[in-house]
Amino acid sequence: MKIIITGTNGQVGHALVGALTNHEVISVNRKQCDLINQDQILRMIDSYQPDLIINPAAYTRVDQAEDEPELAFKINADAPKLIAKKALECHIPFIHFSTDLVFDGKKKSPYCESDSTNPLGVYGASKLAGEEAILKVGGQAYIFRTSWVYSDIGHNFYLTMKRLSQKKDELNVVSDQVGVPTSSYFIAAQIQKIIPQLNQVNPGIFHLVPNGHSSWYEFTKEIIIKTNPGFDITKIYPIKAEEYPSRARRPLNSILENINIKKAFMLEFEDWQSELKKI
Repeated sequence: MKIIITGTNGQVGHALVGALTNHEVISVNRKQCDLINQDQILRMIDSYQPDLIINPAAYTRVDQAEDEPELAFKINADAPKLIAKKALECHIPFIHFSTDLVFDGKKKSPYCESDSTNPLGVYGASKLAGEEAILKVGGQAYIFRTSWVYSDIGHNFYLTMKRLSQKKDELNVVSDQVGVPTSSYFIAAQIQKIIPQLNQVNPGIFHLVPNGHSSWYEFTKEIIIKTNPGFDITKIYPIKAEEYPSRARRPLNSILENINIKKAFMLEFEDWQSELKKI
């Protein structure tokens, strides 16, 4: 199968290229196709005539999006809408990735795919607009919401905590925000299993995260135990989210329920701690 993968310099795109070696992968980074340029998007698809398009490329700077809403919406909503239209025209499936930040965090239990959305910031709003645009276009489109994505490349929470633990003797970490840490390699491994099962009857929105959940504080402890065993774990102190002000508001609860994706594609997941060990 010939597959276009966008954003291959990013965490998920990079992992997908590494995982899908049994396919003919067209790796596309921002220099080759900038998602704010609609003509480039259309030329890319027309040129390669793929059997599948996977779009992990996104505007992901959650705080900066508050100051750049127009750019965030162009990349996270307008571009996916155009890709979805082109995929429909070409009669091919389209895989897109979204986020836990489409929810406001007020629910006391994990979020299902059918739960009402209410993003707290521009980034979440732009990703939700992308979801809605894709669904309106229709076709064989798959939207995989994921959360707290990390890997051993790029800029992410895992690498930040690993670095800080080597520079500081103590750390203050938010303990009242909970979600599901999700490795980019976990995402890629599941997409590899899902691709052969894509068909006309199973498109839609799915939550793609491993089992379990964590606070940022708990996630940090696991990261440091595994990467810097010499660090005194008692010097990691829990703090409230309000004590760590940020430009964008984030939900206190963004745990995603993953039952539907496991049923739809006959998948078995490990917990997030096991996925962290693999990194």
